[in-house]
Amino acid sequence: MKIEPIVEMIGKTDSPVVSFVGAGGKTSCMLEMAHRLVEQGKKVLVTTTTHMEHPVRLGEIGCVDASGKEILVEIEKRGWVIAGSKAKHPEKITGLPASVWEQVRIHTDCILVEADGAKRFPVKVPGTKEPVIPKECTHIFLVTGASALGRPLEAVCFRLKEAEAIMQKQGNSNLLENLRKQNMTEEILGTLLEKGYIEPLRTEFPKANVAMILNQADVLPCPEKSKNDLQEMLTVPVFLHGWKKEVHAIYLAAGFSRRFGANKLLTLLEDKPMYLHLLERLKKLQQEKKLQSLTVVTQYEEILDALQKQGIQAVKNEQSILGISSSLKLGLKTVLYTWKQNTKSQEKEHYYMFFVADQPFLKKQTIEEFLTAFLRTKQGIGCVSHEGKHGNPVIFHEKYLQELLELEGDKGGKRVLNRHLEDVFVFEVEEEKELMDIDRR
Repeated sequence: MKIEPIVEMIGKTDSPVVSFVGAGGKTSCMLEMAHRLVEQGKKVLVTTTTHMEHPVRLGEIGCVDASGKEILVEIEKRGWVIAGSKAKHPEKITGLPASVWEQVRIHTDCILVEADGAKRFPVKVPGTKEPVIPKECTHIFLVTGASALGRPLEAVCFRLKEAEAIMQKQGNSNLLENLRKQNMTEEILGTLLEKGYIEPLRTEFPKANVAMILNQADVLPCPEKSKNDLQEMLTVPVFLHGWKKEVHAIYLAAGFSRRFGANKLLTLLEDKPMYLHLLERLKKLQQEKKLQSLTVVTQYEEILDALQKQGIQAVKNEQSILGISSSLKLGLKTVLYTWKQNTKSQEKEHYYMFFVADQPFLKKQTIEEFLTAFLRTKQGIGCVSHEGKHGNPVIFHEKYLQELLELEGDKGGKRVLNRHLEDVFVFEVEEEKELMDIDRR
């Protein structure tokens, strides 16, 4: 489940140029591989031929619109660097100019290239002129997110029309009927990857070594079985890769709404109670296996009853009068009790992410981007921010668990955050409205 076997695959090649295509964690795999190669004494360039996240969004130092000389100086200093050119979107970078690429390429030991885009879907079928692979490519790693398995194709697959065209050509009537609504299986996934990526890539790059990485394998009940099923269908080796990290969401919905003048959490906002807006997005993230668990802490029977009907874990805070720390600690203790007996869970790193129920405008995409960026860093605490003003959600590594459990009064996790500013990753949010707590009518 580690990246080492995949690193070994490229270790025997002089100056490998590795292209990452597909979906479901290309950037994460690239960055982890870059760190492993640097540990082996390699000088590594990470770049893109399409678009990738800006180094700042990844919590990394980067060279954007830099000269070849500046990039090489940074590689010499740190062992590796993310480099590219400014993109139209400020949160992205695009590829290097040809002259800079050539200058840097001949002075590095390995280049890792993000050569495909997937709009954050776990599975992709390429369109025309995709992926964009450099002619010097020696290895191609086809990445796919294991979280796609068992979920409807229309929810997990980027470029559905291309997927339907592939299945139509295969002529399997059992798979064709209402394909978009069907759950992704190893059989469907194997067909899409072999016909959509592997066969065309073998034709265009006959000398390149091609392999598949089944990423996010931690979420699968039987990872080895899924790997073996895919291996039977694919003509390239299949590797499992997992984060070994679990994120537990704790949703705080126990406030008194004193400034609001009524129970704001039950107040209708766009025809549904305020507390439900963000909670529904978190439930989707849990269903997509981006959150390991979701626990709601509230003092209100109406919310408890509603969540019980939805199958969402909720716990009643009988001591809300003691302040937000009482809800925070109750949520943590509930998560710990639920997961401490899970043997598989004990082998992983745990993170605790706190949300507040009066923040209905926080987008699902923002949460995903923040969480993904934070987990790529080595920081122990993360928070979102707008123009330097920190807000919720806030996430903590398990090493801060005891400090969180010792909080008292109406002070939340920000107190722990402020003690460890050197260990904080800050994720900038463009829209101030997303971080708005609704306190008044």
